[in-house]
Amino acid sequence: MKVFQWIVILGSIAILGCSTAKSKKEQAELSRLGLKINLIHKKFDNGMNVLMVEDHTVPVISYQTWVKAGSADETFGTTGVAHLFEHLMFKGSDKYGARAFFNELEAKGASVNAYTTRDYTVYHETFIPSLLTKVIDLESDRLASLKINQEALFTERQVVFEERRLRTENSPDGRMQEALWGLAYKAHPYRWPVIGYSEDLSRLTVEDLQAFFDRFYQPGNVTLVIVGDFDAKETWDLLDVAYGWMPGKKFTKTPLSPEPEQKEERRLKLRDQVASTQVAIAYPVTSAHDEDTYALDVLANILFQGASSRAYQRIVEEKDIALGVSGVAYTPMYPGLFMINAVMKRPHTDKELERELELLYREVQSNGVTDEEIETAVRQLTVQTVDSVRTSHGLGTLLGTVMMIFNDPYRYQSDLSKYQRVKKEDVKRVAAKYLLPTKKNVVTLMPGSRAGD
Repeated sequence: MKVFQWIVILGSIAILGCSTAKSKKEQAELSRLGLKINLIHKKFDNGMNVLMVEDHTVPVISYQTWVKAGSADETFGTTGVAHLFEHLMFKGSDKYGARAFFNELEAKGASVNAYTTRDYTVYHETFIPSLLTKVIDLESDRLASLKINQEALFTERQVVFEERRLRTENSPDGRMQEALWGLAYKAHPYRWPVIGYSEDLSRLTVEDLQAFFDRFYQPGNVTLVIVGDFDAKETWDLLDVAYGWMPGKKFTKTPLSPEPEQKEERRLKLRDQVASTQVAIAYPVTSAHDEDTYALDVLANILFQGASSRAYQRIVEEKDIALGVSGVAYTPMYPGLFMINAVMKRPHTDKELERELELLYREVQSNGVTDEEIETAVRQLTVQTVDSVRTSHGLGTLLGTVMMIFNDPYRYQSDLSKYQRVKKEDVKRVAAKYLLPTKKNVVTLMPGSRAGD
């Protein structure tokens, strides 16, 4: 997946007050989509980036704080610290107490939440315009003076332990996905789960947390994204007072261990209290920076998107061996995975599924796909993305994601034309390059007792 499949090209763009030139072809594509968004990109002297889009269609604002720090930025033995901050950031600061975001925002109708990925962490609020000043005050204060102490660590660590038990240890799907990433990666930090391992969480100290916060939660590693019903000039002045004084430093990512080339198939079998056998398969692919991501997205769509896809028609409708099958090309900041998930229909086996998938791959590798399939895939991808950015939150998510991955909020501008340039030969080529038996990682979850793993 090309980050969030950001195929949309946004219309009228202003970068630091200057317009960005586009080809006549791109202008025609923008006009056809009917999207015109004025994006303002500014930067404080301390390194903090600010992206603002005024949209007065509805009286709502989305305010997002993007920190370029995810589980991939952790060190082995301290897994889970990035996600732990998703909780700690609500524990209070010098000015506000632990329930400030509830008392000051949620109690007044705002939506407040956060999430952590392998590449970044996001804190976001959606609210009515009258709350903007308060949101800026709350967000800037916790970035400048978050309280990190033993009490906060103990309390939130217990919350994460429970979250891990619920979402991973007591969840068949969670166990499978954690196992799949651990199987597919042997050196790169994508191999450990975002939520971390319990033994590592148990060992974390206040000093570990403070070191992580000081390194990553500083202006040079943060991007603010504000979309909705506000005045950009007035808001910039408020932001300048709230954030401009903060000391910043140049931020450089530590090089991560590259993942060695996979040269043989890997397998893992698990057991759990499930009604039917479940299968998760992954093939190493590329990152969002590589041009192959466009053809991989189209390939995943043709094979797995919806009831008309090749895999669904063959495996679910014709062969009737699975209750469902899905797949996606996940291409994040570093090389990602082409992932397939299926639930078998009794008494059919995982071997039958794999055999049919291999036949589907070989058909594409040998005979390619049709122009009609490519046209349908590009249209579906475009519609999905256009729909996703029609809300302030959705548009903010698009802009923040691109900024995190490429350090350029305008990088997505050429995506639409790149998808539309995907040819049959490209899809055939990436299928032959990536969907190879020697690159396959398979986790099979079968009905039974865990003791039999």
